[in-house]
This record gives sequence, structure tokens and C-alpha cells, in this order.
Amino acid sequence: MSNIEALHLAACEAGRDTYLDPATGYQVLTSKALLRQGACCGNSCRHCPYGHINVSDPNRIKQQLASPVLMNWSSKAKSIDVLFWSGGKDSFLTLAGLLQEKRTVVLLTSFGSITNRVSIQNIHIKNIAKQSEFLKLPLCLVPLAPNTDYKASIQEALQMIIAQTGAKIERLVFGDLHLQSIRQWRVDTWPEYEIATPLFDLPYEGLLNRLWQLQKEMDLSITLSTELSLAKETLAIGTPYTQLLVEQLKENNVDAMLENGEAHTLVFPRAWKIFQPE
Repeated sequence: MSNIEALHLAACEAGRDTYLDPATGYQVLTSKALLRQGACCGNSCRHCPYGHINVSDPNRIKQQLASPVLMNWSSKAKSIDVLFWSGGKDSFLTLAGLLQEKRTVVLLTSFGSITNRVSIQNIHIKNIAKQSEFLKLPLCLVPLAPNTDYKASIQEALQMIIAQTGAKIERLVFGDLHLQSIRQWRVDTWPEYEIATPLFDLPYEGLLNRLWQLQKEMDLSITLSTELSLAKETLAIGTPYTQLLVEQLKENNVDAMLENGEAHTLVFPRAWKIFQPE
């Protein structure tokens, strides 16, 4: 253990918010003190518990998330829905319905701790964090190291959410559309919670019409976050997911909502510059 690590640990164990840096004489905030701030300040703090999620300069990003954290919580709600958030259109449509019902929502996103990307969806967690700020919603980030027990990691995150918010988790909510096996797996995996899948078996026409409506109202872009292979071409990451593309998918006998894993999407404001690590 380095001298800095020992000083930090001693300060945390003593309940102090800072310790004195021996090289500079400056007071350094502990991770516990920073955790109470509720979000990464973007200043590349030495003991940032949020993995420098809001640090814009890649050269100053020196911390990685090692355990689940909750960001941007400010509600006094007594019950919450936890929405498993991928950053794509299905979870976005699910969220729109929850907010219309005036539910209090916490977004939960698990990601690979090595890649810093949402597994399968290929979306960097910095973009997930920007989404939560744009939506003005709290976000729980759950790092998954290789060979991690997924259920145990999610359970740790859920217990952390309960402890930090003081709220009861009313439901775990997912954006599943029609894959019954996945839906049943969720029910079997978390029997202690009510599992909600508000979009399940809803007609695609209605879902897509709602998606285009929200896109226009909120001035959003919806693009592919993974490549999409069709019979005669491969569509690149960043290809817009539009009504024209939906028609192209139908012509190629591909699920119009990409529910079978053919590709995945990212939803973001048009004015954004998407974070793309070098």
C-alpha cells in the first residue's frame, strides 16, 4: 500500500473528509466525502468514486469505477422503479411511459469494467452519464469485471440504491418487446421483486409512431450503436435509425425493432457530440 493510499484509508476510517497531501501540503478530499456530493464534478479528483465519469480530458481520466455508484439522486420519493437502461430506443420508450405515469425512476446500467461500455449495446458509459443528465434522472452505474457474477453485482447495486435513497424498490423495469424466454429469465432471477415489461407484445406500429413523435418533440437522434448486417450490405455504427431504415429492415426480413439482437441503438440529443475514446 502506498503512502497516499494509507493516508486516504486512515482518513476514511477516522471519518474525516480530507487528509493532507505530503508532497504539496494541500487538503485532499476522500472518496467518502466526494460520494456525498452525488456526482462527479469533472475536476479529476484523486479519489473520485465515480470513475472520473464527467472528466472531459482523456489524459486526466485516472480513476475507474470499482463498485456500483448512484449519481444525481435528489428525490424524496418513498418508492421507486429501477429501469434497466441500455441507452437505446427500447429503454427510452419504456422510460417515456414511466414518466407519463409519473413514476419515480432510477436508471441502472451495467457495463464492462475493462471496456467502459455497455455490453452488447456497445455504448460508452460517458454517453450513458450524459443521457442521465439530459433526462435529469438519477443513474446507478454497475461495473462488471470479467467472470463477475451478474446477479450478485446487480443485487449489490439494488441494495446500495435502497440504502442511499431510503426508498423501496417498487419494480424492476425492462424494455423487452416479445422474447418470452428473456422475460421469464428476469422473473426467475429476481423473484423478490415485481418485474415490469411495459412494452411487451405491444404492436410495433404504435411503438414506432411514439418513437418518431418523441424524437421530434425532444430533437433527438437515434443511431445504430453496433453494425447491422443485411443481405447485400453492412450498415455502420452511427447509421441513423429512421422510418426509411425500418422499411429497409422489413424488406430484408429483419425485425423492425431489432429485438432479436441484429443490432442496437443509441438515443441522444442532436446537439450532442458523442464521446468516442481514441
